[in-house]
Amino acid sequence: MEPRVFSDTGEWGCPNCGERSNGPNCIECKFCIYAGFLPRVLSSLVDKGIIWSIARLFLLVRNYSLTGFWTVTIFGFLFYRFYHIGCVALWGQTPGKMVAKIKVVKVDGSRASWMNAFLRNSVETLLTTSILLLEVRAVTLITAAEFNGTEFGKRSALMNDLVPESALYISLAMQAFVLSEFVVLFLNKKKRAIHDFIAGTVVIHDPRLPFIPETPKVWERRKAL
Repeated sequence: MEPRVFSDTGEWGCPNCGERSNGPNCIECKFCIYAGFLPRVLSSLVDKGIIWSIARLFLLVRNYSLTGFWTVTIFGFLFYRFYHIGCVALWGQTPGKMVAKIKVVKVDGSRASWMNAFLRNSVETLLTTSILLLEVRAVTLITAAEFNGTEFGKRSALMNDLVPESALYISLAMQAFVLSEFVVLFLNKKKRAIHDFIAGTVVIHDPRLPFIPETPKVWERRKAL
């Protein structure tokens, strides 16, 4: 098993000076083990940049046909969920977190599980699933002939017009939830956001984290050598 970040008494070893501490900050060099606002913002910006780039490709491909539209819409939804849930379950980190040297772990410092990762993303998954269903419904309101008869550059606008206005309100609710996450982060010593409380997780900051993380099986095999 991969070693826990925190001991049974809550102690942790400072990655800067090696001193054992109990609170959020190292008693010697004041390093904070919990990831705060700036590392999380960096992580979020990197992840959003990656997802935005891939989304541009998805949007281009799905406009070639009506079948392609709903196929890419569903595939894109699954990809984004794996990005945020699968990466955390496998490595405790999305690519953005790898860059920022932060990691999601359970409150006791052990590796986050698939359930922790799912619960952590449950609110966003619920909201995006609602939007997905509205977009899939929009596909049923138009024929392939009507879709193909529309200029390629106007097909996205055509489909957007068929999606109910409620999708906009869901998107706004998601943005409001993200903002509330940062507010809650400032209100507790462990810098936990709402999704951390839901999932029983905390985000740590450790400059020693490798850029390419290891899965539990790889880590155990390496330690056995």
